[in-house]
Amino acid sequence: MSGKITLITPPDIYENSNPSLLFIHISDADQDAASQWLGIKKLANNVNFYMYNGEPNVAWILWAMGACQYKYIDIDNQNNISQLLCGYLLGKVDVYYKTVDENLSAVCSHINNNRVKSIEDFLERALGE
Repeated sequence: MSGKITLITPPDIYENSNPSLLFIHISDADQDAASQWLGIKKLANNVNFYMYNGEPNVAWILWAMGACQYKYIDIDNQNNISQLLCGYLLGKVDVYYKTVDENLSAVCSHINNNRVKSIEDFLERALGE
């Protein structure tokens, strides 16, 4: 039996004992890459995916940060809200980020060393068996 993925977006909250991952501003290309990775891996357990794509709901993103074991931020695709929260979010536990901007990465590395090159790298760290 393969695991089921539950997709949760603002303002919804779904509480259960399944592992939860938060994705902040992932691009269409990253969504496709994640789908392909998940198709290959065939997860054995159920997992919750919280997706934030710029909705004006700061309370939800802060709640999801606390509820999810692993968090992924595409720094290059942020909006005003997530840009204002970025330093705070990067300072939290198990937050991984992606950026192609080496200068921005050098600044972020002072707060967080969990830079990943791709969403597949993040998924491998979070869900790899």
